[in-house]
Amino acid sequence: MAARLIVERVASVWRRPWVMVTGRLEHGPLRVGDAVSISHGDRPQVTAVIRAIEVHGPAGKVTVAIDAGLAAALGPGAVISGPG
Repeated sequence: MAARLIVERVASVWRRPWVMVTGRLEHGPLRVGDAVSISHGDRPQVTAVIRAIEVHGPAGKVTVAIDAGLAAALGPGAVISGPG
């Protein structure tokens, strides 16, 4: 089953070309360089590449860096789906 990150929070990184997306990871790992799809409600699905990953203490909680130009496609409740 493909990895899925359920987005809880999105934060801009000053002077960086990324947004940091935090959420709960389900069904397996994501890796730097993975091509992923982002879906959020009725917005068009977009593709992105994972630029960095930070793993947090609570099981399944991670932050990933995604190109800042895709920030409009993200928000709480968005789903980032990794390779299956």
